[in-house]
Amino acid sequence: MKPADTCFHCGQAIPKADLVLKSIKGKTQKFCCNGCASVCDVIYEAGMESFYKRTPNGELLAPPPPPNKDIEFFDYDEVQSQFVDHLADKREITLMSEAIHCAACVWLIEHTLAKIDGILLARVNFTNKQIKIRWDNSKVKLSEIIKALNSVGYDANPYDPSASEEAYKKANRDLLYRLAFAGFAMMNVMWFSVALYSGAAADAEYRNYFHWLEFIIATIALGYSGQPFLKGAWTSIRSKTVGMDLSISLGMLTTYFYSLWVTIDPSHSGDVYFDTLIDFMFLLLIGRYLEAISKNKAIDASRRLMDLQPKVARKLVDNVQSVVPVRTLLKGDAIVVKPGEKIPVDGFVKKGQSMVNESMLSGESKEVSKKQGDSVIAGT
Repeated sequence: MKPADTCFHCGQAIPKADLVLKSIKGKTQKFCCNGCASVCDVIYEAGMESFYKRTPNGELLAPPPPPNKDIEFFDYDEVQSQFVDHLADKREITLMSEAIHCAACVWLIEHTLAKIDGILLARVNFTNKQIKIRWDNSKVKLSEIIKALNSVGYDANPYDPSASEEAYKKANRDLLYRLAFAGFAMMNVMWFSVALYSGAAADAEYRNYFHWLEFIIATIALGYSGQPFLKGAWTSIRSKTVGMDLSISLGMLTTYFYSLWVTIDPSHSGDVYFDTLIDFMFLLLIGRYLEAISKNKAIDASRRLMDLQPKVARKLVDNVQSVVPVRTLLKGDAIVVKPGEKIPVDGFVKKGQSMVNESMLSGESKEVSKKQGDSVIAGT
């Protein structure tokens, strides 16, 4: 149960003018908009109300997306040819949704899609916010799948690598700015701290003056560089859960307000710890920035590896070659790989001999001889 002043579905604060009341399973709940009320109703009607117990660390959910009147546009074969892999009546697509925030989102999306007749595969990648779907186009249309996702609060669009890369760059750039400002604040506050610790500002008047200067810098740094931690802590408090950001923010705020008390009360002989607060934020932001870089490198490496694999192959049936999508190949199929081409799938050499470049696997530039009976790897 969410606090009385927050939306029962998304956890956002409810402006008085936007309050919506709706009966859910016989109990009147408060929502921030009709969209959240409708999504909650759909979730309960589908018997998936345990979704609300799965949201970890106080994550806020995204309000439902506005209805898209042009979703049927995605059903045209001409449009799907740009981002859908065709496997006879079976089709596969990767969608992207920025509204995926936590493991509970993954659970809700996969269970929602699993209830649709015609869905053969539904996998959600929380790290890159992607949804991989395989469906029988004779039973369900792509527009119906997207509408089902919209009905439970997730806006989904065909995955666009350029848009995804831009989103990662924007998030990293924002984190880098916060890190840089924390470093700038740390260096400036350290100058004042040196004067205080060395005794150069032993006089009470000068000491209090330096305390106020540190307070001003620390306040700005806490509000800007510390915003991700404070925001995460506030989310945890509102949803009555305990997350890492809550403990971090508790330590930062305790240090901040104690130092403020010493600053306001000149008669107090204690030390201020604004410098410690900023140092702490700076180190935490370094960790988060390195984590973001590592995650992006892993995603880029995975994407480059997938790009190495050909999308089509020459299938050999009764000595007749035909170009088919790699995804349609089955175990036991025979394919033809001409000199200079990449091998589309893992397999064994049935006939012939050649040199294969396996540098993408081993790092060795020297080509490897392959003959009848030897195994070969896709992408080499």
